[in-house]
Amino acid sequence: MTRRRLGIAVPVALLAVGLVCWFTVGDFRNWVYFGMRIAYFAIRPVPSSCKQRAAEFTAKVDLIKREAKNSLRVGTKKDDVARFFASENIPFTFDQILGEHEARGTVYFKGVAECENVACSDDSALIGVEAKLDEDGTVLSDPVVMGMYSNCL
Repeated sequence: MTRRRLGIAVPVALLAVGLVCWFTVGDFRNWVYFGMRIAYFAIRPVPSSCKQRAAEFTAKVDLIKREAKNSLRVGTKKDDVARFFASENIPFTFDQILGEHEARGTVYFKGVAECENVACSDDSALIGVEAKLDEDGTVLSDPVVMGMYSNCL
């Protein structure tokens, strides 16, 4: 009888402690989430094509960062800014936001079906490029290039 009570009491106590931690300690949720991801990947390893796609995406982001740093230096004129975006096949706009001028462009990458559960939702990604400009379209500061998976929950 004591063994049966202990067999019920221990899981109930662990569940209660887990629930208290879940609602009171923010880091506990992250720990549980990452623990669940580790368990998921232990059961379902990441396909090599997904690792290759992630490596290609990272390489593309790094390439655009290098090209942007070389092409969009401080003092670069508006025509050369437009030429950079065109050479990288990145659709862009010249915007004025809160009195500041900038050139912004984003290129989107469609996800791969077999990588859907490995990354974020459908594994879609984007690379964004932004450069601050003056009124004449001359670059004022180093460009910002950001690559990220979109559609993450």
